[in-house]
Amino acid sequence: MKFKRINLIIGKKQIAIASLTVLLGAAVAVNFIVQSGKKNIEPTEEVGGNYGDVEYVADYTANSDAYFASARLEKQQARDEAAQVLAVMYQGGDMTQDELLTTEANAQNLSQIIASENAVETMLKAQGFEDAICYITANGANIIVKTDGLDAAGAAKIKSALLSEVEVSADKITIVEVK
Repeated sequence: MKFKRINLIIGKKQIAIASLTVLLGAAVAVNFIVQSGKKNIEPTEEVGGNYGDVEYVADYTANSDAYFASARLEKQQARDEAAQVLAVMYQGGDMTQDELLTTEANAQNLSQIIASENAVETMLKAQGFEDAICYITANGANIIVKTDGLDAAGAAKIKSALLSEVEVSADKITIVEVK
């Protein structure tokens, strides 16, 4: 009786698929955690003022420090996972020269994005913002700042700090204020 031996070869494609599956699972978990922490705001019976008036509806001041700590942790975990995926792909051993060059370029790009985000966050804190988090993607940039009130001059400072580090069109910059 002959037994056939099954050769199990784990290649770069399988590692990449497994890594992306883990990243997707982590993203779903983070999304679930963030969504479960949001408060539902119930409409009130009293409606006063004019349509379009700004009304402060919730006090997130007590939670803003926790928000920034949580966001930094999630950002660091996502970056670590991305770096780990690149390292696993690079060390896979069965890559062609072109694939190695692409992986190296992706690693350098990730490193540059992390450095730019850190530089923007540091500049914003130096400009007087209490706390800031910067996310730079291929589609633009999102900046979250802790401030008591964001005016046009503050928004200009934020855009200036961002544009000193990366090239992003103005319509692809999102600024979110957390009180």
